[in-house]
This record gives sequence, structure tokens and C-alpha cells, in this order.
Amino acid sequence: MAEIIPLIQKLATLLIDEGNFISEVKPEVESLRKDLLLMTASLKDADAAAIQLKNERAKEWVKQLRELAFEVEDAIDVFVYKMARKQRHNSIVQKITKFPKDLIYAHKLREKIQVIKGKLKKHFEHRTNYEIRQFEEGQSQISVQAHQLEASNSPNVEVVGFQKEAEELAKLLTKQDLHGQLRVVSITGMGGLGKTTLARKIYERDDVRRHFNCQAWIYISKEYKFKDVLHKIIEQVMMPTEEERVKLLPMEEGDLEKKLFDFLREKNYFFVVDDIWTKEDWDKLRRIFPAPSNSIRQRRVLLTTRDEVIPRYADEITLPYKLQLLDEEKSLELFLNVVFRSVDREAILNKEMKNLAEKIVAKCDRLPLAIVVMGGLLSTKRPTIFAWRNVLESVDWFLDSSVCHKALALSYSELPNHLKPCFLYFGLFPLETEIKRDRLIRLWVAEGFLEPRGKLRMEEVGGECLEELMQRNLIEVAKWKPNQVPDSFIIHDLLLNLAASKAKEGNFLNTSTSKKSLKSYRRVALHGEESDEITAAPYPSLTSNLLRSLLSFTEITPSLCGKFKLLNVLDLEGVPGIESLPKEIGKLICLKYLNLSETNLKTVPSWLGNLYNLQTLNLYNTKIGSVPIEIYKLEKLRHLLCFNRNCKGTSDDFVVQSSVGVFWRRPSPRHIHQLKDLHTLWFHISSWIEDGLENLTNLRELGITGFGELMKKFGEALSRALAKLVLLEVLFLAEQAWLGLGEIILPSFSDHQYLHDITIIGAGILKLPDLKNFPPHLTRLRLGSTHLMEDMMQTLEKLPQLKDLKLDSHPYDGVEMKCSSGGFSKLENLSLIWFDWLISWKVEEGAMPNLRTLEMNHLLELKWMPEGMRNIATLEKLSLSMPNEFLERVKEGGEDWEKIEHVPSINIREVQIPTEISQHIAESEQERSLLAEIERERRELAAIERERSKIGKIERSLKHVATFLYPDEVERQRNLLVIAEYEAKRSLLDEKEGSLLKKIEQMIPRQSSAASSIEST
Repeated sequence: MAEIIPLIQKLATLLIDEGNFISEVKPEVESLRKDLLLMTASLKDADAAAIQLKNERAKEWVKQLRELAFEVEDAIDVFVYKMARKQRHNSIVQKITKFPKDLIYAHKLREKIQVIKGKLKKHFEHRTNYEIRQFEEGQSQISVQAHQLEASNSPNVEVVGFQKEAEELAKLLTKQDLHGQLRVVSITGMGGLGKTTLARKIYERDDVRRHFNCQAWIYISKEYKFKDVLHKIIEQVMMPTEEERVKLLPMEEGDLEKKLFDFLREKNYFFVVDDIWTKEDWDKLRRIFPAPSNSIRQRRVLLTTRDEVIPRYADEITLPYKLQLLDEEKSLELFLNVVFRSVDREAILNKEMKNLAEKIVAKCDRLPLAIVVMGGLLSTKRPTIFAWRNVLESVDWFLDSSVCHKALALSYSELPNHLKPCFLYFGLFPLETEIKRDRLIRLWVAEGFLEPRGKLRMEEVGGECLEELMQRNLIEVAKWKPNQVPDSFIIHDLLLNLAASKAKEGNFLNTSTSKKSLKSYRRVALHGEESDEITAAPYPSLTSNLLRSLLSFTEITPSLCGKFKLLNVLDLEGVPGIESLPKEIGKLICLKYLNLSETNLKTVPSWLGNLYNLQTLNLYNTKIGSVPIEIYKLEKLRHLLCFNRNCKGTSDDFVVQSSVGVFWRRPSPRHIHQLKDLHTLWFHISSWIEDGLENLTNLRELGITGFGELMKKFGEALSRALAKLVLLEVLFLAEQAWLGLGEIILPSFSDHQYLHDITIIGAGILKLPDLKNFPPHLTRLRLGSTHLMEDMMQTLEKLPQLKDLKLDSHPYDGVEMKCSSGGFSKLENLSLIWFDWLISWKVEEGAMPNLRTLEMNHLLELKWMPEGMRNIATLEKLSLSMPNEFLERVKEGGEDWEKIEHVPSINIREVQIPTEISQHIAESEQERSLLAEIERERRELAAIERERSKIGKIERSLKHVATFLYPDEVERQRNLLVIAEYEAKRSLLDEKEGSLLKKIEQMIPRQSSAASSIEST
């Protein structure tokens, strides 16, 4: 099925596209697409027969249909390729003279399509000969068998790692509900995590069962008959006699539902619904549970499911409990418990065998079911080093053929058709690879996996598909963006192996490095050093080459890629040795996706403009100094990323006119506004800014960098354009030298409803915009080398949605900074890096109430930790890269230790104050004298801070005493007067500190020459 869906979508796209050269055969292509759509229902039944009933004849039928689909794709792709080459390389006269030949090509394709349609019709009519019939509810046994096997492989040993989870869930289920509501508690996670095992452990607990007078365990597979489920529930809760069973058998579903409903009305019941797959299944079950009528009644349901949508659908209030993989220690403990169930392990397990055990467990990748399967295997063998070593060498094979594989395969077989190719695509990536969300979606778009959904962009459809795979627990988020959109994904090793094996079965993709793979598969990924064995052998004809997508994660000869004329996807991200592109790449006119990011590419040839089908061109973090103006010919581009790695060698005019041209024909003018479909643009600043950037109104991501003089020169045009790009989601502006020389006046972003991520580095903003001019939904902000003089916190702390703030490389040149009470209400991550002059940072009580991580790095003049840090209970991680004087105060036992002792993770690293900064401060005798005076004032500030800390402690103690220990009003008022005296004293200290800070700020030398020397540091 996964191979057919992209083809149907590809044909639909060709029919919509006016420039696809198939106008002569559009009726035939449309008819062919409809035939394939009709075949998908039978294909689903055939897949079910092949997988669930292990029907080899059905498998053969699927294989033949797949080959016909490939024949369709090859015929149309070759035709389009030939027509495109002729029309793009011939003059008008040549096009007219060769028109009859074009008609011949179209006639041959029409005949080819008719032949294929005949084959498809015959193939469809013969499906009954292959024992393919429509599957009905209840026929499939695969989910039942896999679930039974999964449950039966939980040995009679103490379950490792579930004690904490069981306690938490038991408390949640037995918590008294004053309103008598039906509460649904859910356990979610990928297959094999032990959801059923944990649910069974809770179901059998005495402290849970005693809260209820009615319990039932219900197993809901993907294929079931609801009437049978009702009978099983009645058996458990009503315990009918044999005579009553006979009366129940002929009853209709509705009557059985009513009987159960009436029985449960006056019960405190607890049901476990195990392995539920769809919201529709829950809707059926929900009908038997009575609505709240008595606040005394306790009604609980415990669900287990792989799909995270169902728990939120069943109970919007109660959060689902997501099971996690075991850690290494618990994985090994579970493994040894299974292997040595009733044997003294200490007498057998020597150092070498324990080492083998650790390696076997590592292969299981912390998945409980895989660990139990391998432990069960070893429990049947003699405990010898030889036997265990043999098992280690066959772990992968055994897991692929075991119940573990079947349990995981069930998640794939139950995927809807549109998600199957998306999941299989993960099989192209190496193990333990963190896969960027944007990269994956752009690949899917180029592959044609995604179907249109209303007015959604294809990238948004791809995001929804990823969300569905996440909800089914087939992939996990590795990193999140501040706006709660995933940034990258990982996939469990066993699930990745499943994707690779299923994809290989259907010739969907392969990761083999043999030359045969490049001839036999639609999609190939090259892993490891063995790719050196691949040679660029010529192919006899276009039709002998199936390859449409090539991804390489190892060194490869780029000219090899030019051999595959029908290539749609070429991803060489990070491949070493690529400094230039061979001319063979210029012939890949079917190419939709070209990724050369993170390579050493130095030049971009002008013929790149011939790849007119390109949707994604990624040259990010390469060594290019310019791009040819022919890049503007790529009018189908959606994502254009051209950033120089180290900013050296970038020309003032980044888009250059090619020196190669046709002398007798004046080239038509090219401008960036012709790329009207651009959604992502990362470019070096130059004159193109004035050529229509403001017309690229579809832009969602914009990244611009350049030297200060260019940023200043085109700053006004850039500002005008930014004001009009109201669909922007991400904005990145960077002055390449980080000197803050390129002044830019930012426009108002108040109308930019989607703009959530802004980075400004050295781009010379003179002051922060007014609060009303910030984007209303800004969640991430980075300011670097901005050298602002006003305390930026007074503005930034009022941004209502800000979650991630990074201020680095001299963002602020003032001496005092303050975070007010109630400020930064949603901030979770704060980084402060390279503040040269900051002396005092105040954090009031109630500031940053949700802060989780704080980085303080090279705040060279800051001498103590802010007092308010003690009040931030949410802080989980604190990273300090500070001078020794500061670190001495925050170490355990130091003066500031109690301010941060509640933080679970504290990382400390000592840094030295650069000699350039120290020398600059003491350049002259006068400055040395000033430095001594500054130091005296700082010591006084430190004394003020210590006194204020003491006063704060006394105030808190007195308030506690006044509130709780002095009920007598006279005594309480006396204490309140003492508190008021201390508050007045603290106010005087604040005033004195403010005057000292102003004095210090005036004394700090501000020569421009000194500032530039600091910048060089």
C-alpha cells in the first residue's frame, strides 16, 4: 500500500500542474489515476490477508500490483523527462520543427497507458484466485495473537521499574471524587513498554479493589465484535447462571447495553479497557457507563492504548500517564530477573557473563518486551559464556522474528494509508539519528506523500502527519521549539528496524550499499564506509533506473548521482569532500529536493537554474561566496537556504550575473520577487533586498546576514519589507562581524500574529521597540552584540508569551538590571552571556515564576547571586561560568549558597577575565585610580547586599511570628511595627545602592577604541 499512495498523489499533482507537458495525454492519466484509486480497497484487503493470515498468494498479488505501479510511474516520468529536455533546450524554430516528434512521444505514452490499464483490469479481476476477499469486523486475528503473545511473555517475576508508576496510578484511581464523575485514567506508550503488565498489576492490587464492588477486565483489539465484548463484561460483573446465559445469547446489542447500564447504575465500578485503538471504540463502550447521579459513587476506567488522542477524548481533565523506556540499570535488572528466575545468579554470573548481559540488553534499547524476550531465550539455555556469546551475535535476527517484532508490527499494520509511507521513510536514517522536523517534512513534500487538506500548506499537512505518528507513539520528540512545536525527532531502534524491514519487503526503500540496490529500489540511503564499493557504472536506458531518491550519510562521488536521470530527491547533507558540483547534476531536471548543507561547497554553478522543478535548495552552512542570478529561474522554490559558514569570502553583491551568456539574445531581467512561492529564505544581504523582498508575502522564515555597512545601506528597504511580511513565523537578522555597526530601525510587528521567534545579532538596533510594537505571540527572543544602554528587562519582562530568552555577547552595556515581581510570567529558559559591565542584578520575589533553566556565563563584574533566586522554586538547572570570586560565594557553605541550594542540577566552571579587558580598565594612572574607587564602592555594595539579605530573613521570620504565633492583637501590632522599621531600613539601602551604581557607571571609561578592543575579545 505504501508504494501506491505516493503514485496516486503524483498523478494528481501532474494533472493540476499546467507546465508538466502531459496535456496531450491528460484524459488517459486521469483515467489511470481513478483505476489505481479503485485498486486501493482491494490492496488493503490483500495486505491484510498477506500479513494477518500469512497468505503467500495474496503477497504475490500485492507484489505484481506494485510492479504495475512502478511501470506506470516509469512510463510517465520518462515521457515528462524527454519533453522537458526538448522544450528547455530548443529554440522556437527547433520546437516547431520537432512538434511532430512530440506528438509521436505522446501517442506512444497513450498506447503504453492503455496496455497498463488492461493489465490492471485483468489483475483486479483475478484477485479472487489469490484468495483475496473483503475483510469484515472480527475476521482479523493478528492483533489478538500479538496481544496474547505480548502478555504471555511477561514472566512470573517482579516487574522492574513499575513500582513508582503503580503507586501513582493507584492513588489517582482511588482518590475520592466528590461529584461522582466518571474518571478515565490512561496509560499510553509504544508497543512493548508494558502497558498491559502495569494495568494488570494495578487491577490486582487489594488496596484498589477494595474501593469498588464491581470490576471487569476488557480487552479491545482492533478487530472485534461489540456484542461479544458485552457478553464478556456481563460474565465478569453479573456472573450469570447457565440458564441466564442461554437467555442472554439471542439478545440484541441495545438490550445488552441497557441491561449493563441498569446494573452499573448503583455500583462503584472499576473497569480496565486494555488495548483500545480508536475513538469510535470508546464511544461504544461509553454508552454502558451510567452518567453521574450520586456523589457517593466511585466510577473509574483505566485505559491502555498506543494512541494519545484517545485518552484526551475519553477524559479532557485527567492527563494520560505516558510510560517511558527503562534506564540502563533497570533494563539489566529486568533481564537478569528473567534469566535467573529461581536460580542463585551470584553463583553463576561472573564478570565476563555480566559484560555479555550488558551488551545483549543494550541491543534491546531499553524496551521491556525486547528485554523479556531475550531473557526468556537465555533462561532456556545453559548459563555459559559460549551460549551467551552466540545469542549476542544473533540478537537482531531473533528480535526481528520474535513476538516483539509482531507486537511492534501491529502498530504499523493499523496505520491509515496516508501515514504508512511517512513512517517507512524513517527507515532511511541511521540508528540513533536526531531527525530535524523541517528536513523530514520537505522530503515528504518532494516525495509526494502528502495529500492536500483544505487550505493547509503541504508543510502544515506534514506537521499534522508527524503529530499523528507522535500520538501513536511511533516516534518521539527529541527537542521542542519554544512555541511547543517539535524541532527534531528520534525513533526507537526496534521501530526503525521495523520501518526498514517493511520498506525493503515492498521495494519501497533500502539502506544497502550495493550497486544492485541502486538499480532495484525507488529510494536508497547510503550508510557507512562500504559506499566506496559503489561505482558509477552507466545504465543502459532511462527505464532500467528505478531510483527516485538518494540520501547519503557517508562519503560519495557526486558525479555518481548524475547517472540517475529521474531522481526527485538528492540529500547529501554533511557529506565530506564536496567542494563543487559536477555538471552531471545539472541534467537532473526532475529534481525537487537538493540538500548540500553542512558540506564544503564553495561555488554554485549557473546551470543550477535549469533544475526548474526544485522545491527545496539547501546550501546552509557551506562555503559559498555568492549565488548566480539564474537561481531566480527556480520559480517552484519553496525553501531557499544559502548561508556561508564563516562569513568569509561573501561578496558585496551576493546574487551575481553569470559571465556566460548568449550574445545575440538579451537575457530577461531576473528578480527575487519571481520566487513568489518561497516559504523559507536564508540569504546574505545585498541589492536583492530592494528588488522585491516585500512582495514575498508567503514567507514564513526569513534569515538575513551581512556586514555592517551593507546592513546599514539596505536597512531602510529591509525595514519596509519586514512590515509587509505579516505571515512571518521566524526572523533572523545578524551582522556578520558581531560589532553592532549595521543600524536597523525595526518596524512595528504588532500585526505579525504568527511571528514567534526573533534573533537579532549585532544588527545595530539603537533601542528596543516599545512594548506595543512587539509581536503579540513572541515565545523566543535572542539579542546578541546589541550594546543597549537601557535596562532591557523592564520591557522584555512584560512580553506575555515569552518562554525562551537569550542575551549574549555584550547585549547590554549598563551596570544595573532588574527583574520585577510578576515579570516574565511564562519564561522557562534564560541565558545571560558576556555582560562586561553588569554589577547589580536584582530579582524581586515573584519574578520569573516558571523559570526552569538559567545560564550565567561571563558576567565579569557581577559579584553575587541575586537575592530573589531563592524564591524561584521551579528552577531545575543552573549553569555558572563565572570568575572565581563569584563562584566562591555560591559554593556549598558560601555566602550565596542558600539562595540556590534548592536547584537540583548546578554546573560550575571558572572563567578568567580576559587580559584585554583588564588592561583597558587600567590603561592610565587616572583609570587605575578610578578602578580602586570603583572597587571600594563595589565592596560597599556587597555589604549592602549582605545587610539586605539579613533584613530579608528577619522580615520573613517576623511575618511568620506575627501571623501564626501571636493571636493577641497588641503583640501582633508590635511585631508589625518592627517589620515596618526593617522595611524602611531596606529602602534606605536600596537608595544608597542606586546612587552608588550611578556613580560607578559614570566612572567606567567609554572610549570607542577601548570598546573595539573588547569586541575583538
